[in-house]
Amino acid sequence: MKRIARAAVSVLSCLAFALPLWAQVTANVVGRWEMTNETPRGTMTSTFTFEQDGNTLSGTSEGQRGGEVQISTGSVDGDVITFTIVRGMGGRTMEMTYTGTVDGDTITGTMYTPRGERDFSMKRVEG
Repeated sequence: MKRIARAAVSVLSCLAFALPLWAQVTANVVGRWEMTNETPRGTMTSTFTFEQDGNTLSGTSEGQRGGEVQISTGSVDGDVITFTIVRGMGGRTMEMTYTGTVDGDTITGTMYTPRGERDFSMKRVEG
């Protein structure tokens, strides 16, 4: 009986250490996503193509006005993604940082620009 009790304690101890690791599973965002956000000029759409190597996020973004840009400093931490793009606009550049929460085939979050913050939503269009 003591052996069974020790074995049970051992198994429960292993599970106690494994649960926090399991809870931190990184979301898979690989594929093409369509983003929409509201601007003073109306609803804008962009397409993002994400690549992922563990927690490192990379890829490209293509806006409604054209021009593909690279994603930089991207990461995935559990169900939270963060990345930055730098887009050329009228001879100047604008850095935009995105932070969002992944829920299956949707991502919702906030983009931060020199002109202020805006909410965005993305939907996976190819995986």
